[in-house]
Amino acid sequence: MKLGQRLRLIRKEHKLTLKELSQLSRLSVPYLSDMERGVVNPSIDTLQKVATAYNVSVKDLISGVEGLGESSSTDYPKGFQSFLEQYETPHGITNDWKESLLKVSFRGKQPTTPTEWLELYLYLRRILSSENDNK
Repeated sequence: MKLGQRLRLIRKEHKLTLKELSQLSRLSVPYLSDMERGVVNPSIDTLQKVATAYNVSVKDLISGVEGLGESSSTDYPKGFQSFLEQYETPHGITNDWKESLLKVSFRGKQPTTPTEWLELYLYLRRILSSENDNK
């Protein structure tokens, strides 16, 4: 399932309209619609707003999302392979983490340098850790 399909499914399960979700998430109706149709790639901050509106974690939002599937190193975006070579072992970056990182953008764009990928990884870890602490 694609991210947009997953977001639409969750919204329908919560019996919300796009307008109601817009009010809860403070995101515009057109942007939410574009997310569900796969026109835009939401940032982590955006996913956090949607997750908060549904009272679920970001991990729950992206759970079961196919994203890029099983990627090989030749399929990785710019800078990702270098990031893994530098940080995979010391930080324990699992395949699940790799797939999660490849599904989201950071500050409105996909990282292109190992440092940007590390920032995204640490930011996502912090968000998910704080969500688990609040449960």
